[in-house]
Amino acid sequence: MATSLIPQELYEQILRNVPVACVDVALVSNGKVLLVQRKDPPARGQWWLPGGRVLKGEMMKATARRKAIEEIGIDCHVGPIIHTAETIFPDGPSGIPVHSINSCYLIYPTETGTGTKTALDVRLDDHHESWLWVGDVSSKLHPYVIKCLLGAGLEPEQ
Repeated sequence: MATSLIPQELYEQILRNVPVACVDVALVSNGKVLLVQRKDPPARGQWWLPGGRVLKGEMMKATARRKAIEEIGIDCHVGPIIHTAETIFPDGPSGIPVHSINSCYLIYPTETGTGTKTALDVRLDDHHESWLWVGDVSSKLHPYVIKCLLGAGLEPEQ
């Protein structure tokens, strides 16, 4: 499996011409799901689920685990797909609209903390501003994120 980055010019050509396969993850711990705030387009500044591109030759479940480790520093067990949809953003990298086909997996941490510590040690990558555990579903979130959170078992906020 090739894990090197696609040269920028080729990546932009791909974004202009074909949808991109992506995997997102709904990490469940203590009845809450982790959201991350995006630094990069598309959806810069929005609360989203960790995730990203599926690599050539990589199975989607493997992508889910890899993205959890890379983006939030948490190893996980990968459960079922809880939502699949397409997202189209006008604000992609280099100003190119992004069309992605997204599958969201339910995932569980392999560990719940060490010793008396019960909180997970979230370690964000350079592409995210902040993180937030949510116990209900805000109507202010992107429709795709809302459906993923509902699929993870959260209820709409009151």
